[in-house]
Amino acid sequence: MPQRYLLNIGNTHTQCALDTEEGPMWLATMDTAALLHKPLPLPSGTPWTAFAVSVVPPVTAALSARYGRQIRFLKAADFPQIDFSQVDVSTIGMDRIANAAEAHAIHPGGAIVMDCGTAITLECIDGDGHFLGGSILPGRRLLRICLHEHTAQLPLLPLQDALPAAMGTTTATAMFSGMDLGLIGALQRIVGDIRTAIGRPDCPVFTVGGDAPYFLRHLPNLLTPGAPLFTLRGILQSPTTAAEM
Repeated sequence: MPQRYLLNIGNTHTQCALDTEEGPMWLATMDTAALLHKPLPLPSGTPWTAFAVSVVPPVTAALSARYGRQIRFLKAADFPQIDFSQVDVSTIGMDRIANAAEAHAIHPGGAIVMDCGTAITLECIDGDGHFLGGSILPGRRLLRICLHEHTAQLPLLPLQDALPAAMGTTTATAMFSGMDLGLIGALQRIVGDIRTAIGRPDCPVFTVGGDAPYFLRHLPNLLTPGAPLFTLRGILQSPTTAAEM
């Protein structure tokens, strides 16, 4: 049988994993833009197939043209266990749907997923499998780029691990406060309001993505670490991936 791979194609990075009996085994993290002209890092001469979620249409088109049916790009219809009747599913990124599917599988009583990447996305699924919606915010790096590129004097600041003070005494420390402390406050408010809306004050918030450690460190009583390769595990929750084994 051909080897099976899983792809999570995000705005900045793409995760690639091998599907094994023990679950996804990480192989590589690639620059998503590079996939427009570079091949996937898969063994040559070995039969393979892949299942992917993508939020980058040009890369989806490029890979489809290059590999054809070897890559199956999943759609919302591939997750029939999720009820999308309360949302406009045509506008929802497939990474968010895979996250919701994984959350529903591991915590069927209802859960929130917070994915911290270029954007910070939150999605909520209830105990009956209804996708209830969520929120999308700019991530910490994107906030830095926006302030730097759309102002005359604000510098491009690096990411930092420390929680900044509320009152910065320099331009840089004031920016750290507004960006990093501001996101902490925004997420506390959003998660609190989601929990109130669904009547679940204890609803877990599985937190994943490249910048997850920052938020987990500073919101330890609010957030729960998600399993590694959370979104890729969500791909495996689609009956489509099981049917094509």
